[in-house]
Amino acid sequence: MDKLKSYLNQGISFVREAWAELGKVHFPSARETIQATTVVVTLALLMAVWLGLMDMIAGRGVRWLLG
Repeated sequence: MDKLKSYLNQGISFVREAWAELGKVHFPSARETIQATTVVVTLALLMAVWLGLMDMIAGRGVRWLLG
């Protein structure tokens, strides 16, 4: 029975500590979320263009080498 009480106390302690940590979390505002999303999408598009250009150049180079 003591073991069960110990597990229950550990569980309650864990929930209390987790709840306290959740109170410390900074949730971004809608504006911050939109800004971060814009940065990610912009960088992804730039990388897609860069990789596409490099692929095109490499493909032309290989075709030139193979004649």
